[in-house]
Amino acid sequence: MGRYNKNLHNEKKVIKQSVKKQVSETVVKNYLNKKSIYIIIFLFSFVFYGNTIINDYTLDDAIVITQNEYTLKGVSGIKDIFSTELFTGFFKVKKDLVMGGRYRPLSVATFALEIEIFGQNPYISHFINVALFALIGILLFEVLSKLLKKYNKSLKWYYNLPLITTLLYLAHPIHTEVVANIKGRDELLSLIGVLITFIYTLKYIENKKTIYLIFSFLGFFAGMFSKEIGITFLVTIPLALWFFTDSKFGKVLISMMPLLIAAIIYFIIRGTVLGDQTTKVIPELMNDSFLYMTSSQKFATIAYTMGIYLKLIFFPHPLTYDYYPYHIPITEWSNWHAFGSFIIVVLLAIIAFKGIKYKTIISFGIFFYAISLAPVSNILFPIGAFMNERFVFIASLGFCIILAWFISVKLPLLIKKEKTRIILVPFILILIFGLYGFKTITRNSDWKNDFTLFTHDVKISVNGAKSNCSAGGKLIEEGTKPGNEAVREQYLKQAIKYLNHSLEIYPAYGDALLLLGNAWFEYNKNYDSTLIAYKTLLNLNPNHNQVFTNLDIIFKNLDSADYKIKVYQDLYKINPNRFEVNYNLGNQYGRYKNDLTKAIFYLKRAVVIDSKKSFALKDLGVAYGMEAKYDSSIIFLKKAAELDPKDSQTFLNIGISYMNKNQKEEAQKYFKRAKELDPKINIPN
Repeated sequence: MGRYNKNLHNEKKVIKQSVKKQVSETVVKNYLNKKSIYIIIFLFSFVFYGNTIINDYTLDDAIVITQNEYTLKGVSGIKDIFSTELFTGFFKVKKDLVMGGRYRPLSVATFALEIEIFGQNPYISHFINVALFALIGILLFEVLSKLLKKYNKSLKWYYNLPLITTLLYLAHPIHTEVVANIKGRDELLSLIGVLITFIYTLKYIENKKTIYLIFSFLGFFAGMFSKEIGITFLVTIPLALWFFTDSKFGKVLISMMPLLIAAIIYFIIRGTVLGDQTTKVIPELMNDSFLYMTSSQKFATIAYTMGIYLKLIFFPHPLTYDYYPYHIPITEWSNWHAFGSFIIVVLLAIIAFKGIKYKTIISFGIFFYAISLAPVSNILFPIGAFMNERFVFIASLGFCIILAWFISVKLPLLIKKEKTRIILVPFILILIFGLYGFKTITRNSDWKNDFTLFTHDVKISVNGAKSNCSAGGKLIEEGTKPGNEAVREQYLKQAIKYLNHSLEIYPAYGDALLLLGNAWFEYNKNYDSTLIAYKTLLNLNPNHNQVFTNLDIIFKNLDSADYKIKVYQDLYKINPNRFEVNYNLGNQYGRYKNDLTKAIFYLKRAVVIDSKKSFALKDLGVAYGMEAKYDSSIIFLKKAAELDPKDSQTFLNIGISYMNKNQKEEAQKYFKRAKELDPKINIPN
């Protein structure tokens, strides 16, 4: 107890010593005025993140912008954005990919507005993200200035705890994923919303004006509609008020009511839009990282990720977008990473609880970090991934508060000589800002586009199935672009290597199997290797539409009917009820093998599966005609003509069947129609 009281006394002493006696109070107040601080914050944001403005769309931007049909509608799509689950605009249907679904319409609505005004312009979107991050810095400084009043009256900028905390937060490289990825706007807007809430809550605490409660409600409401993570401020705001103000319980309780009401309204709307949120998600490793783990392994792995978070907070290198299986391996409690991380977490918890009585900054920082991270920790509920750097976007503020306090307040206590203090403290801060800035700026360059990001991060997430798959897919795309012939072979070989490694990690990874088949075909027209990948995928998902689409493409210039028949016979064993399989078998047997019995068998199955395909009906009609079953031929040819009344060949075939039945008058009627559609068509005598 004595130690804590002594530290608090020493802190106050250092703060007082930092103000020279000969300087008037007026000079002190004007030394770091708000305008100057706002300019510093603005410059910090754009110096560290300005190079993102020239970047393209990357990663999840496709989901919320470039391939989202609602966003691409512009303003007219906003209604759909607010009335559907986050992924619906991308997939065109509601999919249960992650437990509880996702409802974050406000950030997506801003993208729709940008599309309406600027079209698809990533540079504008990146600029807005950086500007929003600068706004976060200003709002954060305002909040901290109110909470930490006793630390912001020093002449020396490096003793100004609110300012140093804000600058450390702006500079920290772990925020690159949020700011450099346009999709990260949901995190930015959510934090802006809750910081506005925090400011007006503090204003209400100061003078009890009801209008401030309305503003705090609006801020929290907007924050929640941007991302659900804002809900943690229902705990951290009153916690901060308790730690740093003398506010009475009743006043704090009243100030929290607007937040609680906003949260309730949000969750009612969310529930109405998403419906049943207890629906089990499809068991797939990329959406459930713990899918193949025991409970013991799951919590050991979670403990390990907590250690990784702390490591990245202290030493943000290397950074990657992919923390999916198995960049983070399945971990046992016998592994020192898990056990060691757990011990560190326990020690931090002890420090936090021990400091509650004395309301220490370290205690508050730890609590803020833990509370902000809790919803995305996988402890309370699964979130679909082991971890991500964006998940600590808010939580990292707890660390920045502690680090700033240690450098600006605690360190001077340990240095007796004033001359040493005024050299060492700013030197340490400038060094940290320099290192952070270098890492942030270089990391921003990795986010230039998908190709740069995927091919860079796959070398970090070496054992990530997702990173290897994504790098392989992008290498195929780049290698097959016109003008890239010089690197085509190199890129395709590398793609095959990455995709094979992805499948070594996760053998049932459908995306990797599809891309591997594509890569083999593009590399050297290796049909056997291509089909091995495709067949493996169809064994996992017998109705994978893209496989059948790709087969039509790769077989287009292949003349071997025997090879095609062999392939489709194999596919028939996998899925005998697929239209494409039956149609292609019928077509190949009839057209190239003259085996009308088999042709009719498969074509009949095809038209039963899908009776709206005119070309299948037409081929079946022709096959019956060739077998001299003219009545059946006419029936199916007429059905084909109804679906495609502009196909002259169908009408010609109907006429031929009638002619073979010796119904010449009826035949001439269809010959005439065929001639009208195609004057060059040859009509039999």
